[in-house]
Amino acid sequence: MTLVIAIPTDNSIIFASDSQVTIGDVRATASKIYKLNENCLWSASGDLGLIQRVREQIDQLPNKQEPLVALRDTIAGFIKQTVTALVNMDFRSQFMGNSAENLLKLHLADFLFVECYDQKKPQVLHIVITGTTEWVENRFAATGNGQSFALALLQKYSQTTLTTETAKLLAYKVIEESIQIGAYGLGPPIDVYSITWDKGARQADESERAGLEDAARMLRWAELELLSSHGALLCGNGQTVKTEQETNGAHVKSSPRAKIAKGGKSANRVARRRKT
Repeated sequence: MTLVIAIPTDNSIIFASDSQVTIGDVRATASKIYKLNENCLWSASGDLGLIQRVREQIDQLPNKQEPLVALRDTIAGFIKQTVTALVNMDFRSQFMGNSAENLLKLHLADFLFVECYDQKKPQVLHIVITGTTEWVENRFAATGNGQSFALALLQKYSQTTLTTETAKLLAYKVIEESIQIGAYGLGPPIDVYSITWDKGARQADESERAGLEDAARMLRWAELELLSSHGALLCGNGQTVKTEQETNGAHVKSSPRAKIAKGGKSANRVARRRKT
């Protein structure tokens, strides 16, 4: 399994993934991010055999230095042709009848390409196994196991202007938390790349990843501290609790749990009266 996320900024794009490869019951580590050219990277989730065959064809492209928009249809054709070839060779295909949906389920994969080219806005290209392409605009992108969880974590930053460094930290933190919640087949180390039009693709080295790990841990602590200081954790002993409403002038006299306890005592008194 794989988790890959893409976070564009104003002048760069961050591309990150986990590095665990699972073959049967055996786990290993391997890079899941590949270079198309100095300003374009790609990755994929799904059927490893399919991804390997597509990679072989991409590596043989004679015009790999061209921008992604010029290579889009060629690469989509590689993916569609590879899927067709694998389905035709697959012994199980004869039992699928004429159901295209069932045949496509035999070899599932999902592809993301990211590019920062010639001072233009960073681009993210999504290609599915049918060969259909889509430019992912004005939003984060992700593919693989834990995709929904990762996008949910990223959603709150959708209106935030991110620098290259903050986007690296965010990418690392999101994948780390996806691994920690137990998303099947994901594991460290976390691979992080940044692409800028002038410096090309750059991979974070071991020391930079260690720094991102420390920064992600500090960010989680800061989030917890902010949460507790703004009254998200309420005690039930009837004491005054400070909240954001109180800061804005709306004073909260007791916690919801205290009110529930008070209501429970009143109900008991009524019950005793009725009994007597």
